[in-house]
Amino acid sequence: MELAGKVALVTGGGTGLGKQISLDLAREGADVAIVYSRSAKESEETVAEVKALGRRSGAYKADVANDDEVKAMVAAVARDFGRIDVLVNNAGYTIFCEFAKLDELKESDWDRIMAVNVKGPFFVSRAVAPVMRQNGGGKIINTTSVSGIRAGGSSIPYSVSKGAETMLTKCLALALAPQITVNAIAPGLMDTRWGRLWGDEAFERVAQQQPLKRIPSLVDISAAAIFLAKNDSMTGQSIVVDGGGLMH
Repeated sequence: MELAGKVALVTGGGTGLGKQISLDLAREGADVAIVYSRSAKESEETVAEVKALGRRSGAYKADVANDDEVKAMVAAVARDFGRIDVLVNNAGYTIFCEFAKLDELKESDWDRIMAVNVKGPFFVSRAVAPVMRQNGGGKIINTTSVSGIRAGGSSIPYSVSKGAETMLTKCLALALAPQITVNAIAPGLMDTRWGRLWGDEAFERVAQQQPLKRIPSLVDISAAAIFLAKNDSMTGQSIVVDGGGLMH
């Protein structure tokens, strides 16, 4: 599928990887609806950057863990843009808690992480699917994580949630075929405001642990999402972009 003239919806699209994907979709000729929950200022700035590339854009506030807000947001995007062809489920949430410190995890931590990272992609995908079908189908790309494939990352709930989102990708791929493909990108550590909370020393240590001796750039990770948005023959798959660390 060529992206020129298509409409993409990107949750968490105003900052970090989501912003990079939003801009790269615009460079491919797509109009981009950017969904945020807290980053209003950054999202409006990204909207302006998309428009500077000659594409339509708008920012929409919604908590992806709230089904009613998701339904209203998707309806607004469909009304304003007339269609939705690509969905990037990029919104996410985590806390930082060492795996061994089980007693420091609160029930509310589990609930919020699972709600945003698992229920969220399901709610948005479910709401968008009928709109995609009206125009012959579409592409859904979930941002998961290597932490959902191999235990690790910021916390146990985060790792578990990303494992669940990886399975959700496969389940939705089966449920929405053949009109809609559903795939995932699984990054490792990323140079974002969340990633930088690990500290510079951790970044250098992780980079040296990878066969490629580097942390993948947001440009490289976004390129995997763009590939999946254009590919018509893949569904239920995950592309790992982590500098090679997961293979050993």
